[in-house]
Amino acid sequence: MLKKKLFTILTVSMSIALAACSSEKVEEGRNKIKKNVESDLDKVSSEIQSVIDDETDLFNLTGETETDNKESVPSESSITSESSAADFDPDVKFSIEDLDGNEITEEEFSKHKVTMINFWEPWCGPCVNEMPELEKLYETYKDKGLYIIGVFSATDQVDDVKKIISDAGTTYPIASYDTNFDVYQTGYVPTTIFVDQNGHVLPASNGYSDNAIVGGNSYDDWAKIVDGFLK
Repeated sequence: MLKKKLFTILTVSMSIALAACSSEKVEEGRNKIKKNVESDLDKVSSEIQSVIDDETDLFNLTGETETDNKESVPSESSITSESSAADFDPDVKFSIEDLDGNEITEEEFSKHKVTMINFWEPWCGPCVNEMPELEKLYETYKDKGLYIIGVFSATDQVDDVKKIISDAGTTYPIASYDTNFDVYQTGYVPTTIFVDQNGHVLPASNGYSDNAIVGGNSYDDWAKIVDGFLK
């Protein structure tokens, strides 16, 4: 703003001086130009001081100058962040509720380095037997980026489910099944898949499926798999 005002003032001054030179004799013109320039310089000085005073008053009132009030240009980091959010396109999209009625969706993937989805049923012995192992795994790795979701479809056995997770001391969320998970089913339980932070299913397999592990595991066996994904 200051530069614009100064440029305008100086342009007007130069125009006046040139016009005087063209309409007066050389000697008289020189004298008049000298007087005009001196007068214009006084005006310029006055205008500069006025602009400075205006900027100072604005800063005293608001803490900002006219430059500060200009619309800011988005930073590269904010643009990158928005682009990353727009690029999030998970392999599976779902909406399920845990036993407390809290909604869990595919957005959960973006919050954790690795999400482990364990499909189990309350009538399945191996499923129930490995739940304390999964809880130990969760407690060990949750601060390192692991998230676990237990999913069951036997909604007519909710009371049994609550007793099982109480006995196992389960603290990771247990939720009802969503048919969008059908593509990852092997016909057996427990079946477990791992998903990365971008929502892509990781290539974890023990021979039954390219992207799923069938059967229960001990804490040590699960830890080896998780360690590999969290590196």
